[in-house]
Amino acid sequence: MKKMYSKLICTGLLVATVTTLSACSGGSAQKTHDYSAEVETYQFLSRHWDESEIKARFEDLSSKLAKKEDVKDFIAPDVSSENSEKISKFLKEFEGKKVEYVYTKFPVMYRVKDANEYNDMRGILEFKFKVKDDKEVKEYTAMFNMARLGDAKGMKWKIYNLMWNDKGIDVTDVKISQLDKPKAGEEVCVMTTDAGVIKLRLFPDKAPKAVKNWIELSKKGFYNGTPFARVIKDFVIQGGALDGSGNESKSIYNGFYEDEINKDLFNFNGALCLGNNGPHTNGNQFYIVQNKKIDETQQPIISQPANVEAKYKEVGGLPELDGRYTVLGQVYEGMDVVEKIASQKTDKEDAPLSNPVKITKIEFEKVK
Repeated sequence: MKKMYSKLICTGLLVATVTTLSACSGGSAQKTHDYSAEVETYQFLSRHWDESEIKARFEDLSSKLAKKEDVKDFIAPDVSSENSEKISKFLKEFEGKKVEYVYTKFPVMYRVKDANEYNDMRGILEFKFKVKDDKEVKEYTAMFNMARLGDAKGMKWKIYNLMWNDKGIDVTDVKISQLDKPKAGEEVCVMTTDAGVIKLRLFPDKAPKAVKNWIELSKKGFYNGTPFARVIKDFVIQGGALDGSGNESKSIYNGFYEDEINKDLFNFNGALCLGNNGPHTNGNQFYIVQNKKIDETQQPIISQPANVEAKYKEVGGLPELDGRYTVLGQVYEGMDVVEKIASQKTDKEDAPLSNPVKITKIEFEKVK
């Protein structure tokens, strides 16, 4: 009778739940765990050892994808089939391609109830990586739910859900001409201030409305006698209608006009850009970047071509402002004057305490 009972189980006439061990096959089916039902006990900051651990893990993942090797070990074994399929499908898209690790970061880490100390750590992970081919480079970002699983012999971070991913951003190297010296016949801007003269190139082909507005307002004398009313050392010097006069929208277009964000222009040290109060609120406010050394920890977070990243490291600037403000020009002579203006003592509103440097006049001339 016992033999017959065992035979019935193995032939499936008596059905056991799929999440229990299978005595017939001699192996085991992993029990599915509902990670979404877990309860947090507390959150904490990721530390450098957490970041080092996850960096090594995802550098390995990037390498295995490029080599088209098995990546099942990076997926939690007890996730639902739906989640496992979703994660696998995403990763499979990059198999055999030139995958390069860029960045990982845990914005959230926490522990959960009802798990032992080897299996109770969770995190939300931001993962950035580049994929190269012969013509272009794309940078991808994915957000994963992660679980650190294992035992006293060792633990590994594993993905249990793909929360979000983008479709990739083009970060192929671009031609950088913004920092070139002006050519013969090129019209440049000469800004005379109380502190000295600043000479700037303008980019009418890439920011036509902004350059036209700048030139025409300047020729009408709009900026004459106006101060650099906001100065922040190692950031920007800012001018235009910053005095609460209500002239913020004054332009040759009878009010605010649209942004002209160009992917070939950047907030390098010395860039002339438009200040605004949000999208398409450009009038006459402007700023000149004054920052010799960038915060390199920001660069992996920002999607930029590799040659742009290198140029920022070389000349300085504010890469975090790219894509937000219109760049219309670049200082090519007189950065010492910009630095002098930026060095003024200011109050808590970043306004110079006394005798702010003023613009005497703005003129335009052709380079011989």
